Amino acid sequence: MTIQNVQNNALVAEKYALDASSDAQLPEHAGLSLVDLLRIIRVRQKIILGAVALVMALATIIVMEMTPLYTATAVVMLDQRKHNLEDTAAVLSGLQVDQSTIQNQIQILTSYELMGRVVDKLQLDRDAEFNPKVSPLSQFFNSLNPLHWFSASKEQKAALGGMDPERSAVIRRLLSHETVNPIGASTAMKVSFEAENPVKAAQIAGAIANAYVEDQLEAKFQATQKATLWLSSRISELSKKAQLADAAVQQYKAEHNITTTANGVSVVEQQIADINAQLVVARAQLAEKQASYSRLAALAREGRAADSAQVLASPLISNLRSQETQLTNEMANLSTRYGSRHPKILDMQAQKANLEAKIGEEVQRFVDAAKNDADVASTHVASLEASLKDAENRGAGQNQASVQLTALQSAASSARAMYEAFLGRLNQTQGQEGIQTPDARIISYPEIPLSPSSPKKALSIGLSIPIGLIIGLILAFTLERFELGFRTASETEAMLRVPVLSTIPEVVSQQDGLINPADLIMDKPLSSYAEAVRGAHLGVTLSNVDKPPRVILITSSGPGEGKSTMAVSMARAVARNGVKTVVIDGDLRRPRVAAVAGLENPAKGIVDALAGTAPLDECLHKDPRSEARILPCPVIPPSPADLVTSRAMENLIQQLRSQFDYVFIDSSPLLPVNDGKLLSLLADAVLLVIRWEKTPRDAAITTMRSLIDVRARVAGVVLTRADHERFRYYSYGYQNYYNYGKYYSD
Repeated sequence: MTIQNVQNNALVAEKYALDASSDAQLPEHAGLSLVDLLRIIRVRQKIILGAVALVMALATIIVMEMTPLYTATAVVMLDQRKHNLEDTAAVLSGLQVDQSTIQNQIQILTSYELMGRVVDKLQLDRDAEFNPKVSPLSQFFNSLNPLHWFSASKEQKAALGGMDPERSAVIRRLLSHETVNPIGASTAMKVSFEAENPVKAAQIAGAIANAYVEDQLEAKFQATQKATLWLSSRISELSKKAQLADAAVQQYKAEHNITTTANGVSVVEQQIADINAQLVVARAQLAEKQASYSRLAALAREGRAADSAQVLASPLISNLRSQETQLTNEMANLSTRYGSRHPKILDMQAQKANLEAKIGEEVQRFVDAAKNDADVASTHVASLEASLKDAENRGAGQNQASVQLTALQSAASSARAMYEAFLGRLNQTQGQEGIQTPDARIISYPEIPLSPSSPKKALSIGLSIPIGLIIGLILAFTLERFELGFRTASETEAMLRVPVLSTIPEVVSQQDGLINPADLIMDKPLSSYAEAVRGAHLGVTLSNVDKPPRVILITSSGPGEGKSTMAVSMARAVARNGVKTVVIDGDLRRPRVAAVAGLENPAKGIVDALAGTAPLDECLHKDPRSEARILPCPVIPPSPADLVTSRAMENLIQQLRSQFDYVFIDSSPLLPVNDGKLLSLLADAVLLVIRWEKTPRDAAITTMRSLIDVRARVAGVVLTRADHERFRYYSYGYQNYYNYGKYYSD
């Protein structure tokens, strides 16, 4: 610490001490920074490393004591394809991933019922690993328990339908050793089982997979059987309904004299349909024949009946016309030769007339035949119309009955169709009973594991390191937060608003006994302790450069913070340089200066000097280790407060100020009593001693506020009894400490 910094801090302290209106709240403790966290880790590294070592040791012991377990795994896959060889698309269709289905199957694999089958099949209730009660030791103690003498046996409980608690416990224990996990997005699932014996683990894992497949088959068989029974009973009911419906139809037909054909149509309706069909044909024929007759009759009236297609188609008329044509040609030849009156021509004319008469007769026959055909066709149509009218008259009486008959026939057909449908479903179901296949299959049977799956010794011990580290860090930060004292000068100055003049290191004891820290001033003047004491004196001296303080009060918040040792040490450090120095034991309630200085059984002291029973020279004693003088308090007065506030105390201090260059007053702590506050009014400067990391912050703040209230001139604070190892981290870092330590000769 440079002189300029000391002066600046001293000015701040003087301003604070003289400002009576400074009654504001002192600042709260700031949050931890990253540097503070690193310092905490360095300071508490022993706790952290100890926690790591302890957790590692516990983990190692636990892992070594644990029974090794082996895990065997079987893989089952859901096969949702339909094994229908006639449906190629069903056989080759891809599997659909349905997470709800996978979860349902996992619930089946981890069900109580399925594991119960495995227990019964492998007789695992007799295995001591899963049923500790079968061990000889357990059986022996059970035999001694009177509660088990009259309890029912397993067979009796099973006969009474009660649950067996022992079997239930075995099943639950097995379920706790089973693990079922889906494999990715596929329909495959891993069925794992953990046991102490690798062969047993593989055996049980395979048994679980087989029981799962068998359970699916049994479920299908049971479902098929239930469906068969239901279909059979349903078919029996439908058969009776169909028979009753058919009987109702037949009875209704008999009651209403309804005759039907093979296809179920009424005979009358069939007759009407047939007559209608014949009538349509007859009317068409009638129309055709009437048209033909009308045409022939018209041509006959015109004399051109021979030109009709029907006449021309006649072979006889064709022959007669050929003869007529030939005769006409011959007559034409003879007329040119013989004349029209020739006998041959006349004969030919007679022949021609005869032929024309025959043709006329033949044409008339065609006309008569056409008329006859038209009359016959008309008569046939009339006959059919009469028959149709008669059939319609007979069918009109059956129309109302046909409506009800149709309803009965429809009901009978519906009952018969339902019966046939259920019968076909029954035949299909019965045909599938013998070819049922499960929806899952085992694609990988469990192998016997070669190494245990748990405990994973290396992993467990390795994980114990970060766990121990976390626990150690939690302990370190917890202890750090619970310790409410000051550790660094910056922290102290920020909260108390006064400079820290020096930090006094803790003096540890040696093998040859305890060390008095005040003796180090004379025995080891180049030690870090002596240098820290000199730094504290320098800070007090420079707290008022214009008028250096000569009467210095050294006080603390409570006892045990090192104020008496600090007073003697500062007096010896000053006296070592030839400066006249005196130490006053101002703690009249618990005096400690004589003991710290090594002054044995002083006869007279401050009480005698204040009371005037002895001269001041007789009350002053030489320090055994230095040239400093000590004014002890060998006798505790009955009223210390009265002596502190007396005029004699003020005169005593003024007399000592005139005889010595420095007067150090070791006062009583400020929090328990008010003696120190009163003495501070007689001092030029007050040095507050705070024990490093032990004095609570609230106590120090309260003490500082009490000094401010009485307008005490607080020169600064001294942190005492700082731990070497930890203080180096809090203050200036581990590396720099060794560089600084080269200047000390501890």
